[in-house]
Amino acid sequence: MADIVLQDQEQQVKKLKRFLEGWRVALIPLKSIILWEQQWHPCAIIGTVSFLYLLIWLLDMSSLATFALVGLMLNFVDFIVPVICNSLYGPASWTGQKEKMFEEICRSIVVHYNKTLNQIRSFYSLRDTSPCMYYIISISMLCTLAWISSSISNIFLLYILSTVMLLWPGIQHRGIFNAFLSLIHMAPKLVKSE
Repeated sequence: MADIVLQDQEQQVKKLKRFLEGWRVALIPLKSIILWEQQWHPCAIIGTVSFLYLLIWLLDMSSLATFALVGLMLNFVDFIVPVICNSLYGPASWTGQKEKMFEEICRSIVVHYNKTLNQIRSFYSLRDTSPCMYYIISISMLCTLAWISSSISNIFLLYILSTVMLLWPGIQHRGIFNAFLSLIHMAPKLVKSE
């Protein structure tokens, strides 16, 4: 069973490498930014996301127009990045070490994708194994989400979500979340006086 999963994962890595072929030169510096290899990388991430959301806020377009504009920008970036990377860096600049890093990036993406998919599947398997727990979790999460989204601006919520998603790999890589959890566990326990 483990061999089948490993073979499937290798197939996924190969497919992803072919899919991201044009982006391979750009992915190596992006990896260092996402994992905060320099002190200023978190500031660059927050600054870029803040600037993009400031533009969205200032333009004050309807939701449909905003989605269309974001889609246009993503298509433009998807078109222009491979063209620029291939014109600036020829095939001779691509070394074996860079290929190894590119494969490591693709493998990491596949592993995280599969983990997320397995967590979603295990959550939905609760529907068959423990329907009461499934509906309690689902309804409470959806009610909480509805309450938060009715209380706070949608653009601000998307800004927070985008920032956290882009900072999360660096937080995990640096061990900040684990250090925070260990601080919580080391905190003195309050004794109730009766």
